[in-house]
Amino acid sequence: MSNEGYSVIGKRQPLIDGVVKASGAAKYAADLALPGMLMAKTLGSPYPHAKILHVDAGAALALKGVKAVVTGADIPGKKYGFFRSRRDETGLTVKARYIGDPVAAVAAVDEEAALEALDLIKVDYEPLPAVYDPEEAMKEGAPLVHDEYERNIVAFRGFDFGDVEAGFKGSDHIREDRFFSQGISHGNSEPRACLAQYDPSGKLTIWTSTQSPHYVRRDLSLVLNIPESKIHVIKPFVGCGFGGKVELYAHEVAASLLSMKTGRPVKICLTREEEISATRLRVPMGVYVKTGVKKDGSIMAQYVRCLADGGAYASSSALPMYNSGLTCMIPYRIPNFKYDGYMVYTNKSVSGPMRGHGANQPRFAIESQLDMIAEDLNLDAADVRLKNATQAGDTSISGLVFNSCELSKAIKESTKHAGWHEKRGQKGTNRGIGLACGGFVCGARIGGHTASGSFIQVNDDGGVTVLTGSSDLGQGSRTVLAQVAAEELGLSASDITVLSGDTETTPIDPGTFSSRVTFYAGNATLIAARDVKAQLAQVAAEIMEANVEDIVFRDKKVFVKGSPDHFVPFAELVNRAKSLGRGRLIIGKGEWAPTNTQFPDRKTRYGNVSGAYSFACQVAEVEVDPDTGQVTVVKITIGDDCGQVINLLAAEGQAEGSAAMGIGHALLEDIIFGDNGQVMNPSYLEYKIPTSKDIHDIALLEVGRPDPVGPYGAKEIGEGLLISTVPAIMNAIYDAVGVRITELPVRPEKILEALEKKERRNTP
Repeated sequence: MSNEGYSVIGKRQPLIDGVVKASGAAKYAADLALPGMLMAKTLGSPYPHAKILHVDAGAALALKGVKAVVTGADIPGKKYGFFRSRRDETGLTVKARYIGDPVAAVAAVDEEAALEALDLIKVDYEPLPAVYDPEEAMKEGAPLVHDEYERNIVAFRGFDFGDVEAGFKGSDHIREDRFFSQGISHGNSEPRACLAQYDPSGKLTIWTSTQSPHYVRRDLSLVLNIPESKIHVIKPFVGCGFGGKVELYAHEVAASLLSMKTGRPVKICLTREEEISATRLRVPMGVYVKTGVKKDGSIMAQYVRCLADGGAYASSSALPMYNSGLTCMIPYRIPNFKYDGYMVYTNKSVSGPMRGHGANQPRFAIESQLDMIAEDLNLDAADVRLKNATQAGDTSISGLVFNSCELSKAIKESTKHAGWHEKRGQKGTNRGIGLACGGFVCGARIGGHTASGSFIQVNDDGGVTVLTGSSDLGQGSRTVLAQVAAEELGLSASDITVLSGDTETTPIDPGTFSSRVTFYAGNATLIAARDVKAQLAQVAAEIMEANVEDIVFRDKKVFVKGSPDHFVPFAELVNRAKSLGRGRLIIGKGEWAPTNTQFPDRKTRYGNVSGAYSFACQVAEVEVDPDTGQVTVVKITIGDDCGQVINLLAAEGQAEGSAAMGIGHALLEDIIFGDNGQVMNPSYLEYKIPTSKDIHDIALLEVGRPDPVGPYGAKEIGEGLLISTVPAIMNAIYDAVGVRITELPVRPEKILEALEKKERRNTP
């Protein structure tokens, strides 16, 4: 990573909205209010699978303060969903498919009246047979969650590259292992909320906590039968998303319907219990891995089978099943690879996108197995990774093109910094060290509209406004875009105002997911800034009697190359440019999507799906108490290749957040389902997430080089770091106490049980 020559890029830049957030002045969806606003709540099904025969809302409507009740029968439009081919939701349903599935909603003058009214709504249900296990759901004769999907298989993705059987035959050593990754909650600091207002002209405006305002508008148009041009979606400040706020949700449909019915603004705020049990979860997934290697650890062939519990609705279904296979082929050279991935409906809470989006589960399995193989062959686990690591210039067997890759350097630097060789295999200390690698896309090529856009307007005082369709969820993307514009125009980030996430004032953008914002929106902003710069440079060249290509923008000054003492202040140049001729506006436009990608072939799945790929190696150090089974993560060292870092402070924050989330996934978090599919721990009293006391030393080593496609050479850092945290911790636990846990999370009782079994095996 090099910052040479940059004035803004690569520096530690505080968030441009940090003061507003820290002071409490930032307004989130739950903070918003309009005159005459009603409060609403939704009623969830008590059954995991049931037809709704009749809803009697008479008593609820008679309650003082209640203004309206809506049900699934009031839905005027069609089903919606992430993919056109798998639209299976209506927001309020006429057939419940999991406990908590919303069947009605009520609007009242306050939330207390709305809650009281819910108890008065009488619903006649016809319970239906239910299924809770994906293996059982795939069997012939199992109850169908959605009648149109045979054996409840909502999505299948398969790859078959090279000759896997020949690869296994040519291997010196083969392992087959099974692993399981649990369902977990996103743990957003802000539970979802929205405020909808339908006006007499037929215009619906909705303020909502979302990652994708344009997706919300699209799906609201479908389900409410309102033209998209008549729907205005505004994203206020958002308190985290991690993938879970990409889609349209039932509360947004309900608030909109109730506003249409009452003619008044309607707000819904979800409780933490609703947030956990009735929105989206990370996909629970069983993973089978078979890997063949040579004696030196070179991978010859690999077969991966993933079985995912999709819950009651499709959500993004096909995408995580594709990613689960795709990302297996990023960090290592695998000459022969086969993959089968199934997403299966069950009568449980819905699984959906979450940071890593299908990459985490197989990565945990593969990286754990690579350590097992290294031990089988008496090889160093780090050397096995180095032997197989992807290199810059490689093209994977599936068509992924790696123009930049510093994974080998990441492995070497992180193991050196962590003291790998000194600490590995220290018997009797109850301390262990483990590593894992991973790679991720910088915005996968999706069907249809995939580009990002930016508009830049220069104000009279020299301030700059950037309008972007991308959404900042707290990760700091507005600051990154401000830095990109500031670097190009010779300003500071504080001179830049970034407006985002409004379907009527900002460019159309698919949303914030797949780690695409810095890569896509960053390039779009860079193009727009260069457009502005070219307009101003032309004027400056005339004023200074110089060539356009010799004009320099830096430190709020504009001057001729080599003569920084003879300058025009940026603001003065703007005013002189605007006053020329009839008077003009200084506006730049940028639209960008990578030209080096291709949508994967629908039959073979071959194709380069991303403009670039990030890489990382993580080394985890743990201490295990053999008496209690308690695991403490002492330190995590991250060797990260995210190309050129735009904001070092934000990059460090992303690394620390990823490590914290990975610790939760590995050791603490677990959605517990009852026998009837009900979530049994839908609050932070029972569902444990890491706190600051669980997070210790985290070291981030930036080892990347500028990527030829990314803005200023930047690549993603938001998701790629997370996927190797869990297996690094699991491998460190094994190094500490010699027991291998293959089902997440690693609760203390699992450690103790495994230690007891180990002791019995070793006792004569």
